Amino acid sequence: MNFPNPWISFLSFVYIYINGYVSFKLSKKIVDIYLENFNSKFFKSLEPIVGILGFVGTFGAGLLILYNFIISIT
Repeated sequence: MNFPNPWISFLSFVYIYINGYVSFKLSKKIVDIYLENFNSKFFKSLEPIVGILGFVGTFGAGLLILYNFIISIT
């Protein structure tokens, strides 16, 4: 297995931390927008699912960007 430059490995951990923070903030914003648009009791009960999907989607997209970056430079 090829390992990239140690600085790239270190900075990728920093990127993952920042990606988690940004994903959390974006998922909160997605839930806020969702709650503004849907006011019924049934749709409010889906709030945790929307939050989970928002976080997983944005965090996964960030990891795909990191993966493609590391593959392109190695």
